Amino acid sequence: MNWNDFGERNKRLNPLWSLGAGMNLGELQPYKEMIALSVLLQVYYLELESNEQRSREDLVELTWNSLERFGIAKLGSPESVERLVDGLLWSGGGGDFEANYYDDQSRQMAVQKYKYFTVDEDATRTSWEENRTTIYRLSEYAMELIFMSHEIIDEFQISIKLLEIQMHIKHGRVTRAMQDVNELISRVRKMTQQQQEYRNALRRNPKHIFSEYGAQRHQRLEEIHQQFDEERKHFDNIHRSLARLANDEKDVIDFNELRLLSERVELSRRVHDELAEVVLSIFEAETNLRLNFPELFWGAAGFNFRTHVWEEWVKPEGLPDGDSMETLISGLFSPSQDFIYPLAWAWEEQDVGFLPDELPDDPDESGEEEELHYVPKSIPWTEVSELWLPVFAGLAEQGSFTFSAEAFTEDEQRRWAVTPNAVDLWVQFFHTEIKVQEQEAEGHGGADECQKLIGRLIADHPELETLRGKVLQTRIANGQQDSIRWPGLEISPYTITIVEK
Repeated sequence: MNWNDFGERNKRLNPLWSLGAGMNLGELQPYKEMIALSVLLQVYYLELESNEQRSREDLVELTWNSLERFGIAKLGSPESVERLVDGLLWSGGGGDFEANYYDDQSRQMAVQKYKYFTVDEDATRTSWEENRTTIYRLSEYAMELIFMSHEIIDEFQISIKLLEIQMHIKHGRVTRAMQDVNELISRVRKMTQQQQEYRNALRRNPKHIFSEYGAQRHQRLEEIHQQFDEERKHFDNIHRSLARLANDEKDVIDFNELRLLSERVELSRRVHDELAEVVLSIFEAETNLRLNFPELFWGAAGFNFRTHVWEEWVKPEGLPDGDSMETLISGLFSPSQDFIYPLAWAWEEQDVGFLPDELPDDPDESGEEEELHYVPKSIPWTEVSELWLPVFAGLAEQGSFTFSAEAFTEDEQRRWAVTPNAVDLWVQFFHTEIKVQEQEAEGHGGADECQKLIGRLIADHPELETLRGKVLQTRIANGQQDSIRWPGLEISPYTITIVEK
């Protein structure tokens, strides 16, 4: 017998075996598993419809709906129904459910923790502002029970599921296609939740980039782009198949069912687009962190060849063959740098210039190619200076300035959002203390872009002369954790202050 996957089978079935266990529901006791499963299914379809009526009170009402459906409402009581709902939300101790399982790797018994419901953070954030109500959604374990009840054990890839839907539509099996579309929507939303959880973890601690999950995502960037392209093609084929089915089988197919299926397919396309948006935003965030904040990832390496390779691996286990020794130590004598960013990106950051975007296709009539002129990279200082003027005006008057929504008009907020050069300067101010030059340099000069900005502002606005010789320091505002979010812009709440030496 192959015991390698026994532990995973055990963990998958534990939530099913424990469903309804430990509940004392009086006359409803013989039906507790069936009622609990019906509540999970009702919440599953509410999530498909993006219906946020999933609070504890809503779950109680769903339970009564199940009892009436089964014809056993007279056996229930308010106490037994609330006891069942609480038994689905929390274990007897008020926390996670626990069950034993056999760990294949350690070959010992272990404890598995799980829940049937988790808090829907996005929906709860809105509901708490309105009526202080917590909204729940199915956990991954509850989703697994739903899929198992549909005889879906292993998750198919999204592209394969789309092909199945297209096949059902092609053969006129509208009902089966509708079921598959609903399952696909649920699966994609689950993937979106996982990606959002990783994005939130990344914001809290950028070092999650180097976790196993983050490394796998970085390596699969090209594969993810290819998957999104394939999904767009599949959706186009599905819509064409729906149109063909409506024309060729209009006397056989129910038009209302076909219309509902078309609406669900369009909803599936939208949730796929949401997933793509979240995935690409994560890669953008990772790239910005690596490029703008490299110091976040500096630290002592917790790995060395002698301890982790030679003493813990090679000496006790040996090598599979003689050639493995050369593979093992060759990297120590001829290491190769891992690819991170294209070299062209580094060159574009220099002020030596770069080629224009549009190049002549053909030489002129004389047969000589037109000379290419390099255009120096520059910052639109006039526009940037106008945006930064309120910052330094407040700094000169009050000694500090905090970047916040209240500090700018709506028009200024819009201009900040479309001027990345102005936003990037906050990061440069944040890295170190800056001493304003005591005398005006020629041509708004300066050692860096921060000094150039200050020089321009003081030259154009004499009331800022009081800043000369001052030391400026930028930090994240105390007591404010959330970022500043405007349409098109998200930035930390920076505070720039005059430091007294």
